[in-house]
Amino acid sequence: MIDLHKSSRFIKLFAAALAVTLLHPVATLAQARLRQATIIVGSPAGGATDKLARMYADALRQRFANTVIVENRPGAGGIIAYEYVKNSPQKDGSVTFMSPAYPMTISPHVVSNLPYDTLKDFTPVGIAARSTMTFVVGPAVPAGIKTLEAYLQWCRDNPKQALYAAQTGSSQHLLGSILALSSKVRLENVSYKGDAPAMQDLLGGHIPAVVLPIASAIPLFKAGQIRILAVSASKPSRFLPGIPTFQELDHKDVLFQDWLGVFAPAGTSADAVRQMNQAMADAVRSEQGQTALNNLGFTSEVVTPEVFVEMVQADYRRYGSLVARTGFKEIFDKSRGK
Repeated sequence: MIDLHKSSRFIKLFAAALAVTLLHPVATLAQARLRQATIIVGSPAGGATDKLARMYADALRQRFANTVIVENRPGAGGIIAYEYVKNSPQKDGSVTFMSPAYPMTISPHVVSNLPYDTLKDFTPVGIAARSTMTFVVGPAVPAGIKTLEAYLQWCRDNPKQALYAAQTGSSQHLLGSILALSSKVRLENVSYKGDAPAMQDLLGGHIPAVVLPIASAIPLFKAGQIRILAVSASKPSRFLPGIPTFQELDHKDVLFQDWLGVFAPAGTSADAVRQMNQAMADAVRSEQGQTALNNLGFTSEVVTPEVFVEMVQADYRRYGSLVARTGFKEIFDKSRGK
């Protein structure tokens, strides 16, 4: 015999559960596509990170959100942008930032009173691409200088010209400092807010050399406007055949082939992180995505959010050790007049 009392109670509980599901579908289903998402970039428009972010913004429209925009908040080595995202109340993936590795893995070891904690304040979403660095000279360096050794000798002969442009505290800055130690040439950093203004001054003859992400260097190199003397990868770049690596030139510690990644504020829902990670993976695996990355000089890498978390932690430790071994914090402080 059916117990009407128990049956009635079950129906009421089922109805209540169904009402919750209908009112809050995100609780039981994958997160619905967002109306708008913003990718923050901590450098000016026109640089490598900005170009990559805009590529992803185009690719993520309809895959992740109806509208995806890029907002540039340059300055202070990315601090302005990252602090903005850290303090964002949006935990649904609608506010993220795209960053090269250094603000997450180098800056915490050299910048005093940094207003964010890489490992606590952000949720790693996924890798956008991998890049390497190039050491570039422009018209301020005599045209006959076409090798790194010739350039370093020119710097020895002209110590007041031993200058290179890089954002203070960045991977580029650290690369120049390690090259100075390795070559025993006193290379001095001239700080810039990003790649775009540094390239303008390089082409204008106001600065002799710049450390550039390969994506920023390739178009100028193909146009014959700059000379690339070396790349910082472990092996020659397929984008720049014939250009030697620092490794091949006996500067073994000059090795930078970092990721550019997307991060959300800490506490962002796991559903939102997984959905954005999957949308990024779909975009980069597409023929259009591969073509866009190749055109920008980036290489693709797809990992899960969990793997990216482990990579961020490992690189955080590796760069901490490198900063300590090379005395880069002291170099950084001196460059800022401390």
